[in-house]
Amino acid sequence: MFSKVFFLFLLVALYATVCQAKVYTKCEVASALRKKGVAESQISTWVCLAHAESNFDTNAINRNTWDYGIFQISSLYWCQSGDSAGNGCGISCNSLLADDISEDIDCIRYIYEQTEAIGQVPGFKAWTTYSQCNGDNSAWVSGC
Repeated sequence: MFSKVFFLFLLVALYATVCQAKVYTKCEVASALRKKGVAESQISTWVCLAHAESNFDTNAINRNTWDYGIFQISSLYWCQSGDSAGNGCGISCNSLLADDISEDIDCIRYIYEQTEAIGQVPGFKAWTTYSQCNGDNSAWVSGC
């Protein structure tokens, strides 16, 4: 009996560990962006976008558009997921679901730079939620 209860407890604990995602605070996102060398002038906008896209949840997946992670990066262009053609950032979409958002930040910086260079949908405008973050975003980093 004890071994069955222990085994069940172990399964529940393992499931909770695997399925648990990190939900960042605005200051944790700002700190991660700073550590990766993101320009201070952009940090408040990135924090706003992370909130608008995923509510700071690293495990967010939009199953309609197949966008992944805290910044909702598209598998259509930027990450590799199954049969998707995109992989501009050179990473697996599943890696964007990790608690560590370093790769996510590298990818958003790459997307920003690439779209700025092309000019069609430049920089932050590559994110559909940018309309919610176009303006004074200082509140997103206030106290950070």
